[in-house]
Amino acid sequence: MTGGFRIQLDEVRAGAGGFGVAAEMLSEAGSTLSNALAAQGACWGGDESGQQFSKDYVPAAEGTVKAFSQLSEAIRAIKTALDETANTHQNTDKSTSGGLGAL
Repeated sequence: MTGGFRIQLDEVRAGAGGFGVAAEMLSEAGSTLSNALAAQGACWGGDESGQQFSKDYVPAAEGTVKAFSQLSEAIRAIKTALDETANTHQNTDKSTSGGLGAL
């Protein structure tokens, strides 16, 4: 590789913070949805048409709530990876420059 490799640590960390905010917003939206669905309960009734409706609705509603949680976790993992990348780069840069100073 010619020319080296540089990253702007403050920009990486700032970008990571944005992922943290997005993850929190998704988590809150998922909680709001879950609470709203729970508050409604099985409002479609227990008759034949209500049971038919619930066969599709309940798994879809549960899957949607779960998707919010999974997406939030995935975005938090991206934030963590960006933070770790910045820290690793900074630590490597410090240790390398310290080693070169001994020459």
